[in-house]
Amino acid sequence: MKSELNKWSEKYKKVINDNLECHSDRFFIMEDMIPKEVKKVLDVGSGSGYGVGGAFFTKYYDTINLDVKNADINQDLNLNQKIPLETNSVDLVILSGILEHLTFWKEIIEESKRVSKKYILINLPNELTLDQRIKYLFGIGCGYSLKGYDPYGHKHFFTIKPIERIVKEFFGDYEDKVYIFRSNGGRFIPKSIRKILANTFPSLFAKEICYLIKLK
Repeated sequence: MKSELNKWSEKYKKVINDNLECHSDRFFIMEDMIPKEVKKVLDVGSGSGYGVGGAFFTKYYDTINLDVKNADINQDLNLNQKIPLETNSVDLVILSGILEHLTFWKEIIEESKRVSKKYILINLPNELTLDQRIKYLFGIGCGYSLKGYDPYGHKHFFTIKPIERIVKEFFGDYEDKVYIFRSNGGRFIPKSIRKILANTFPSLFAKEICYLIKLK
């Protein structure tokens, strides 16, 4: 499947910017984490703004995409946190790069636990990687954090230790965890070195963290 995904992604690399290309790496890593038994997926915040997120999982799973527009379920989760699906109706709920955008993120986690009968796959950003600390020092800003009000921007500031506490508080444990290296100019660093840096010094070099949770 990985070779097929690589061929599919090549079509997009000429038309997406470096930032989105980094997010594509996220999707490959998350796809590798998904158990083989998973058939039906709910992708919350599937990426209607740039399309690749929703298209990625839809290609290989029976996927329901939920986002503010251009999705199977068009819903602003900042206004309505109730997911309009039956209890235990999907095998997996994907929460990739979405909780930091939501005012009531705890409610969305609880709704995801209700809707999924087997697994939840969470991706959250670490806002204090080394390159971002340098940006803050010089007042440059990073992401949405210092760029003023954005109704769809980041509403919460996550870092490594709080993310770990959130996972333990809501789920108790997890099946798998992957640190993802991402930094300005990082694509010029060999992949093996990026992996070592992210795993050895996650607070400084792991821009994103993915957790696979098996529901009890």
